Amino acid sequence: MLANSARLLASAAGIRTADADVGALRAHYARHRCAQIRQVVDATELRLAARSAYEQLGDGPVVDAQEHVDDDGTLGYGFRLLRMDAKSDSPEHSRRVTEVFDEHGLSDWAHEVAVELVPLVGRITGRAMRYERVFMLAYREGDYIGPHGAEQDTDLDRFNLQFPLCYNTVGSMRVLKQGYLEPMYDRDGDARLLGPRMWHEVPPLLRLPDGPDPLRLVVSLRLAALPEAD
Repeated sequence: MLANSARLLASAAGIRTADADVGALRAHYARHRCAQIRQVVDATELRLAARSAYEQLGDGPVVDAQEHVDDDGTLGYGFRLLRMDAKSDSPEHSRRVTEVFDEHGLSDWAHEVAVELVPLVGRITGRAMRYERVFMLAYREGDYIGPHGAEQDTDLDRFNLQFPLCYNTVGSMRVLKQGYLEPMYDRDGDARLLGPRMWHEVPPLLRLPDGPDPLRLVVSLRLAALPEAD
């Protein structure tokens, strides 16, 4: 068992939604199928808990990776990262992830955050939502996701609310805006809402000059839109 300082205690007290500019967020979502809600949580304890959970799960065998394939001179979609998710084909991995997330309070924290933020997400997207689960993605040096999203998405009711955390690096996601992939920088405390049918990528994670190993953790809440009334 790790020290208590590494355990995150769920508390809705630190969640801030009053300052969110819902009109601007709705407009951005309507144009790009994504939105970044600024400084909505205090990420101080989240950084400790996520890093501690990663230290326990980072040696796991479940790596999401797909090699690029050259198809008639066109380079196919590829990616490489580590996924820590209780929804897994490996019962052992699912059990271990659940135990570690529970131990560090990530499960409780995600539930508390969902209670507070799902109504805001509904106002931004115009869809009623329900919270499904929390999972975490880890990017080590050189890990990335190639451009993807719009044409590959088949589940139009799947949404992600992400909390990216960077250690010894600068992270971002790039989103297609007016023909160019433009960066949305990671900031502790921001929540990034990703809807279906958006073109985006995660650039390779880079090491700072003479710096230690870089790490990017993304604590992600999976949300599902409820059926729309006829």
